[in-house]
Amino acid sequence: MFTLEVKDVIRQNRDTATIRFSASMRSYPGQFVMLYLFGYEEIPLSLSSPDSITVKGVGETTNALLKVKAGDVLGVRGPFGNPFSPSKKALIVAGGIGIAPMAFLYDSLKRFGAEIKVIYGARCGEDLIFRDKFKNTAFFTEDGSFGNSGTVVDGVKEEDLDQYERIYVCGPGGMISELLEVFKREGALSKTEFSLERMMRCGIGVCGSCVLDNGLRVCADGPVFKGDDII
Repeated sequence: MFTLEVKDVIRQNRDTATIRFSASMRSYPGQFVMLYLFGYEEIPLSLSSPDSITVKGVGETTNALLKVKAGDVLGVRGPFGNPFSPSKKALIVAGGIGIAPMAFLYDSLKRFGAEIKVIYGARCGEDLIFRDKFKNTAFFTEDGSFGNSGTVVDGVKEEDLDQYERIYVCGPGGMISELLEVFKREGALSKTEFSLERMMRCGIGVCGSCVLDNGLRVCADGPVFKGDDII
């Protein structure tokens, strides 16, 4: 474990914030770190850039992270895990806080000149973050308060998937299950990559807390998986 000092905290909405560190980590889009806030449990969090994490308060530790401030010190292990692969024409699909690792991916793909379409959704407009970051974006909200009314699954169904070299997905389990079936039906599964989230204790494939039904470990074999491997 090493430590990083918090440079600043950017509040995204009522329960989500981006914590930027004073130094970048040698990392790739899709990788995660095991983060330790002293006095709380160590938890896995995806990187939203080489020097930041974006966290939503859903439990004791994540809510405590929302209260850190510039100058605080956090313990870090990693970065760990397999990253997304590159492409020149990409579709990024994200639901809720699943947009966090996609922000890192988007920046990386843009830097290498990729053409990118983003489909991003949440329950309501207030839950959408990084609204101004992405170009060529279709927003979806379940209550219709911002962008299109519906879900990202609705948006994907409207796309010509043949035009994309790679399709990247991150979001809630129900969304992922639905999209797996859509991509399978459309014959696009082989070009998909999914970032999965599971409870992790060690982050290095030893404890077995994040094993999928097919025996793959999210921390060591993922967190990014090809659609063919998880269908």
